[in-house]
Amino acid sequence: MVHDIDFAVIPKGDDFGEWRQEVKERVEKIGGRVIIFGEQISDFAYKGAQVNLFLCPGPESWGVTLMWATGPKGHTIGMTIKARDKGLLINSRGIWTREEPPRLVPARTEQEVAKVLGWKYKPPETRGIDTKEPAYY
Repeated sequence: MVHDIDFAVIPKGDDFGEWRQEVKERVEKIGGRVIIFGEQISDFAYKGAQVNLFLCPGPESWGVTLMWATGPKGHTIGMTIKARDKGLLINSRGIWTREEPPRLVPARTEQEVAKVLGWKYKPPETRGIDTKEPAYY
């Protein structure tokens, strides 16, 4: 049984408000319901399933947004811990230095995220399966 569906996207165009309105209309047209539409994460309901839409600011952050969306939760927590231990900040929209102003650390793929964080890359379908090793390695 599917409990939730996660998508990661880079919004098209320069007008976020226009893009957001178009997405809302499309969700409603197919019979879905918008629960919340934020600038980072949005939630919809569709045929009894929750749909989470992770919004990526651009290609340089794609790997982080994709990894954040595919989880699992323990993996995401591990990413946060690893980033902190390396003196970095991380969320669903990218990895940043702690300089003032913060500088985005490019991570176009999940493999690049793993390299920046200094850990072994695991594809989404294998994360959190090995009970001997925590999801955040």
